[in-house]
Amino acid sequence: MKRIFVYIVSIYFLLLFVNPAYAYLDPGSGSMVLQILLGVVAGVVVFFKFFWRRMLALFGYGRKEKDNPEQLDTKR
Repeated sequence: MKRIFVYIVSIYFLLLFVNPAYAYLDPGSGSMVLQILLGVVAGVVVFFKFFWRRMLALFGYGRKEKDNPEQLDTKR
């Protein structure tokens, strides 16, 4: 409980003593932020796509590979 109180008081003082930045954001900054967000979303989608395939393969629901007759004859 004491730790939460310390966090709340710390955040309060950080927000209380904020100075204005007087920063300028040009139009290119917005497109850069959009590209970063789209890249992050694409990365998360690809990560979960591979994760989902591995989970399905773990439980035996993955894609079935077609039997190759050439591979079956190699045991002779």
